[in-house]
Amino acid sequence: MTHSDLTMSVSPNAAETLGLTLCYGPQFQEHPLWRQLNGSTLRCVAIDSIEQAEAEQASLILLDRALLQQAALESWRNRFTNIVLLSETALQVDTDLVLSDSLPSIQTQKLIRMACDNWLAGKRALDSALLMQSLEGNLSKLASVGIALAAENDLSTLLRKILSEGQNISNCDAASLFLVDQDKATMTFKLTQNDSIDFPFQESKFKIDAKSISGYVAQNKTALNIADAYNISPDSVYQFNSSFDTSAGYETISMLTLPALNKKKNVIAVLQFINKKRHRETKLNGDTNVRAQVVAFDDEAFLLLQALAGQAGVAIENAILHNDIQKLFEGFVKASVMAIEQRDPTTSGHSFRVADLCVALARAVNLSQLPEHRHNAQNETQVRELRYAALLHDFGKVGVRESVLVKAKKLSQANIQSIHFRILLAKEKLKNKALKQQLQMHKRGSFDAAKNTRIEVNLAQELEQLDQFFATIIDANEPMLLGAGKRTDLNRIAAYCSPFERSHGFAIVSPEEFSMLAISKGSLSSEERREIESHVTHTRNFLSLIPWTEEFRQVPAIAGAHHEKLDGSGYPDGKGAAEIPFASKIMTICDIYDALTASDRPYKAAVSAEFALDILHQEAKAGAVDKSLIDVFVQSDAYKAIEGKEYSERFEGDKQFRHHVCDFDLHEDH
Repeated sequence: MTHSDLTMSVSPNAAETLGLTLCYGPQFQEHPLWRQLNGSTLRCVAIDSIEQAEAEQASLILLDRALLQQAALESWRNRFTNIVLLSETALQVDTDLVLSDSLPSIQTQKLIRMACDNWLAGKRALDSALLMQSLEGNLSKLASVGIALAAENDLSTLLRKILSEGQNISNCDAASLFLVDQDKATMTFKLTQNDSIDFPFQESKFKIDAKSISGYVAQNKTALNIADAYNISPDSVYQFNSSFDTSAGYETISMLTLPALNKKKNVIAVLQFINKKRHRETKLNGDTNVRAQVVAFDDEAFLLLQALAGQAGVAIENAILHNDIQKLFEGFVKASVMAIEQRDPTTSGHSFRVADLCVALARAVNLSQLPEHRHNAQNETQVRELRYAALLHDFGKVGVRESVLVKAKKLSQANIQSIHFRILLAKEKLKNKALKQQLQMHKRGSFDAAKNTRIEVNLAQELEQLDQFFATIIDANEPMLLGAGKRTDLNRIAAYCSPFERSHGFAIVSPEEFSMLAISKGSLSSEERREIESHVTHTRNFLSLIPWTEEFRQVPAIAGAHHEKLDGSGYPDGKGAAEIPFASKIMTICDIYDALTASDRPYKAAVSAEFALDILHQEAKAGAVDKSLIDVFVQSDAYKAIEGKEYSERFEGDKQFRHHVCDFDLHEDH
């Protein structure tokens, strides 16, 4: 049997990767067998102690008398449970091993060969078991990672999580992520992480080019596993760009770059993992022998990261889709609010201000120590739900008749003109009556100067009275507070009719016109005010038609209760405190505050923040709004959330008077 026959069962690759080392005692040290085998597929080392065998990580040990004197056979067996031991006694069958200068006998060769094969089989079995155990653990972790990635909708958080999990799985020092842009011709360098160095990072966009490693992966949908970035063949299409290493003082060695595909099998991102380390906690800095600590990405790491890339591609696509839907919805909400407020330019910005106030108050409530507030803490999803409800709380304004919204005064201009014509007619009738009386005196030839004077004086008085009536009507038509004196004057006007018209039922104002002129405050009748109030019902009904997701399903109910009061005096349903959503209680306070402090309207003047807060406290004392929420609103300065911000949009077109459906003074006197 030749030397090569002895070692044929142990291939060079196996010896290199498995580390097969044959240790022998000093009795065998001079035998030519070891000199011939050493440096081949077997690493042969002479030892003189059990500690040295451990240090050499022996795979096979030949024990002689000296080694057995140094430590008993039982000690060797206890120390090396997975090692094949051949004692001198076992080899006595073949005395040529010790006594001859030639190669050992065939029996001894077979025995050593069998021992090597047995060790390799045991080593492979152990490695396979460890690999399976590692794979099972990593697969379980991958499943958990996949669930976590699928549940994350925030793109920035998702990308960081993908890189962090990839680093943990592969024990690598750094990782980067590139997002392929919609045009599929460019990529955005979106994120990078490095455990060893800190450096400034800024997103950058560049053209996808196969000359770069990430560009090659994106174009070819194939992974690149590079053992040494500085040892890529010059003939390769792609080359490593060392500019980052140069500027940051870093050394990139091993790299694994993978494509992340979406559901349509298009590359949506490129993941790059850098410098797989022997130990995760090692820092690759100036004090470290980087090349001694960095290894190539092995097959196990490749499979795991490839699986992660598959999960990442779908998760990134879902997150981008979620963000796109979110932007679409935000755009829809903003467009809806702008359309609503364009119908009411005099109150532009109200919905946006109320939304900002609501968000500020909700977050202040979360910091409150009151038990009722801790019970009603608003998470970020609930805060967003409240914001949407606040932005859309006046959506139902579109269901209110234009004639009611633009009703600047109690009577229309057409009504006033009609009344004016009646007064002019009455004046002409009075003048005709006076002329007839004067004509009759002349016809009878009994002209009486004194009587003629009385006729003219009476005519002048009646004409003046009609002028005063019209002035009173014009004054009463304004949407201001109607005093007792004006109401008396209106009663006189309603009762007035000239003597010659009594039989015809002549009246300067009709009962309907009198009813409108007698409105005590504002310009709306009770019926018209109810129509204004109906905007809440319209809001709730309209918003209920939208297929809200589970997280925002309460938007219609929250928006539909923003005019309810704790004492049941609100509308549209007269709900009590227990029935009103907590978010609606927040919105009610913010809505009242903005309605009071908003810019001057044609029918009201804005009040100061301090006066508005006093009114809110009065409302709380009356049991209409939540006192604890008002306290938080004031103490946290949440009411200042809209200060210094520009909300009004500049609309072109009609700027006529319009009622704002949420103006607080439409319903209460303060």
